[in-house]
Amino acid sequence: KLYNCGIMTLSQIVRGGHSYMLTNKEIRSTAREYLRGNYKMAVVNLILITIANSVMQSVVRTLTGESALNMQMTGETLPNWDSVFSMQSSPFQTTLNVVLSIIVALIIGSMQMGNEWGYLDMLDGTPLSSGHLLKPFENQLFKTLGVLVLQAVYVILWSVLLIIPGIMKLYALALSNFIYFDNPDMKTTDILRQSEAFMKGKKMRLFQLDLTYFVVYLIPVVLFFGVGIAAFNIYAGATTADSDALLYQALLLVGLMLAAFAIFGILTFIVEPRRKAARAVFYSEVLKEENLIIG
Repeated sequence: KLYNCGIMTLSQIVRGGHSYMLTNKEIRSTAREYLRGNYKMAVVNLILITIANSVMQSVVRTLTGESALNMQMTGETLPNWDSVFSMQSSPFQTTLNVVLSIIVALIIGSMQMGNEWGYLDMLDGTPLSSGHLLKPFENQLFKTLGVLVLQAVYVILWSVLLIIPGIMKLYALALSNFIYFDNPDMKTTDILRQSEAFMKGKKMRLFQLDLTYFVVYLIPVVLFFGVGIAAFNIYAGATTADSDALLYQALLLVGLMLAAFAIFGILTFIVEPRRKAARAVFYSEVLKEENLIIG
């Protein structure tokens, strides 16, 4: 079921201007053009979301006792293995941890939703700003939370069956945040149904678009496993004492993990703005193909 054009806003009508849906290559190129002059702000928004998540997670760990590992210490300055394995958590702390973690997830999810809204504004000529991160909190907050919760519930329920159905449902609902931005008065369930209708026959297309960005993340994976396996083979055939070889391997493993995490973090700030901009262009193209844009 598709909703009629009367539901859509003027911002949807002004996007587009051609009579066919762009290829993924053209979508990526168009997204790069829109990011000109907005890329720095896109990175800043990602950094702000990362900082907010880190701070709130730290608060949760502190309030629930996890920052001290919640261990029954035996008086030592540093924990021993016995104290680590005797780690316990009270039912209250466990419940508090779950509740606070859900709250944090909803806050961060709302900020990410606002970040996505910023890319739609960018397509309409409005520069990205940190204020976009707060837009979901300004109006209809409970509806925003409802959209986020329903998406999560549907994806989780479908993932219970198998991973593949969960991924398919994730992509079926991929346009929900965009639709909500353009149609704030639409019912929450209708927003999700509209996304499923728009994505019918296009889930693989969006997955392939995402994949062209995700493949970049293979760089730290190759570094970690490729260099790590090669180095381990070298040390395995060395004539040094076993303790020295184990120490070298441990240090190498830690170094490779730190390097992989650092590269992954850097790539995130390079790739994600481009991927999110491409998704916004994809959404605009879907609207046009559904004859909801006057070209």
